[in-house]
Amino acid sequence: MVILRFSLILFLILFLGTCTKTSQSYEACERADLDYLACSLVIYQSYTYCAESASTVSGSTEIKAAAKFRCDAERLVGSYYCEDIKKKACGTK
Repeated sequence: MVILRFSLILFLILFLGTCTKTSQSYEACERADLDYLACSLVIYQSYTYCAESASTVSGSTEIKAAAKFRCDAERLVGSYYCEDIKKKACGTK
């Protein structure tokens, strides 16, 4: 499952990486909106899987908290990545 998650993220990066040229056009921003939605969906699915896995972790409170923190950190980084792609495609960055 971890391999599947990372392969989905890799596919998303390669797919969206082709559409990050700076452009002021309306079409580029429309495409960026769709790419942002797709990226957000992958991040959400990845976070859901991670959270489900983290909920099955056994051990001390610190170990459980670390597992949850890792999921939250992945989601945060993914969200910033999606935003960055959108900004670059629309020429706002």
